[in-house]
Amino acid sequence: MFLLLCPVTVVGAQDLRQPTPQTHVLADVRIVPAPGEVIDSGHVVMRDGVIQAVGSDIDIPADARIHRFERADGDAPVTVYPGLIEPHWVIDTEPTDGGSDEPPEPPAGRHPLIRPDARIAAAHWPEDRIDALRRAGFTTAVLAPSHGLLRGSGVVTNLGEGGLSGNVIDPRFGQFASFDERMGRRQFPSSLMGAVALVRQTFSDAQWQSQARAAWALNPAQPRPEWFEGLDALDSAINGGTPLVFDSEDVLDTLRILEFVQFDEARLAIVGHGHEYQRLSELERHDDVVHIVPLDFPTTPDVEDENDRNVSLAALRHWHRAPDNPHIMHQSGLPTMLSSHGMGQPTDFLKNLAKAVERGLDPDAALAMVTTEPADWLALSDRAGRIAPGMMANLLVVEGELITEEPIISDVWIDGQRFELASIEPPSVDPVGTWALTLGMGAMGDVEAQLVLTGTPTDLGGTLTVMGNESPLNDARVSDDQVTARLDSARFGGSGTITLKLTISGDSARGNGTGPFGEFTLRGQRRVAAASPQMTAAQTRSTQEAQ
Repeated sequence: MFLLLCPVTVVGAQDLRQPTPQTHVLADVRIVPAPGEVIDSGHVVMRDGVIQAVGSDIDIPADARIHRFERADGDAPVTVYPGLIEPHWVIDTEPTDGGSDEPPEPPAGRHPLIRPDARIAAAHWPEDRIDALRRAGFTTAVLAPSHGLLRGSGVVTNLGEGGLSGNVIDPRFGQFASFDERMGRRQFPSSLMGAVALVRQTFSDAQWQSQARAAWALNPAQPRPEWFEGLDALDSAINGGTPLVFDSEDVLDTLRILEFVQFDEARLAIVGHGHEYQRLSELERHDDVVHIVPLDFPTTPDVEDENDRNVSLAALRHWHRAPDNPHIMHQSGLPTMLSSHGMGQPTDFLKNLAKAVERGLDPDAALAMVTTEPADWLALSDRAGRIAPGMMANLLVVEGELITEEPIISDVWIDGQRFELASIEPPSVDPVGTWALTLGMGAMGDVEAQLVLTGTPTDLGGTLTVMGNESPLNDARVSDDQVTARLDSARFGGSGTITLKLTISGDSARGNGTGPFGEFTLRGQRRVAAASPQMTAAQTRSTQEAQ
């Protein structure tokens, strides 16, 4: 009897199993297809990871899963933007040999800081950092190598699940370089002069090898030239087949790189430092050079304590001028893209972008610098940077506007796969009151804190006090039963943003947080409740229905 029933049971299970939908529709949303373009209300249709249709007058496929979004704030439309593109995200690619802390021996005749043929491997995929990029709104990135003077090629990849093998777009992009690397223990190079000389000699050797082997190919009767392993990888960068991307430490380093790169066909890109405004006239002489400008603005100098007032005038000037730099670069007409390079937390990127817009950068230009401009540079303008049929289904779903100090990114879609970051739902709890929190800091132990939430569920404010240091909340919102609060970490000795996420159940709360010191757990108890009459009535009705 058992054997007769087994096949029936298996078939029944197969009949009941539902296939994963491959067609999705974001319905009745505001759409920003590209910088300067807006569709007030429409649909975005995605099929098999590709955008199939966009517009206000399109048919919804019968096999589609339809996604509609309720607004937590009735005045804020749900808007769909193209996914952001990070043009320079450094990951750790330091090679090791058999578990040793020392780099492996390079090929004979090769300096250990010269790695032009190095490539990023699947094992280098930094899963935790990729998640941080997604939460900042990035869906595509250039992963750049981290070590050496000539560092090898990077990778252009989407930021979905499945590691590098499931996301790679271009497995070999660019040639990455820097003058900011030295050898220790009195080895060459131990100075900037030595580093520049080594890179110059390497490029000269690569040019000689390319020309010599080309000449030998035309006349094989002559002696065959010596071949230097790895130098062939520089040919494409010298001849413009792939960008030559130099990481610059400061404005003098930028000028040094501009003087150094004299290859007629090279497509030079400079990863900057935020000080470009200081020598703009000299940069404008090289109007074909692409600038990747980090939004790593300096934090406000702490001058409250007399002992901390030794801030230099130069540092104060840069603190004041740094947010102007993107606007100044845009006005100059120099090709410019924006990056989270150098930032402790990518989630601060949009906050700093909003600050740059506040200081004069055109909002459409700002959006272009993180969508269409990097897509063009990466030769992906037919697949990324805009919302249009045939593009990769890389999208952001945002409550309200994207370029604000504290944007609410609900979903990130990558290749048609949904990553839900913060659901947009009306509040079902009133968290207003004084909360005694315990922050579980792992090896550091527990830290007591106090969170005060004021206002109403749709208009929250408040403060967080930790070890006697009180800081106002930059933003606090309620979605269903979850509170998300953000604040600057400067008053707690950090740089960047602290994010708290609490799930409320009556007068108890549990959740987690992130900040410059890492991740931590949260648990709390409300000491002083101040529920609004409207919410109290709603809770009463819910209780009566349950009974």
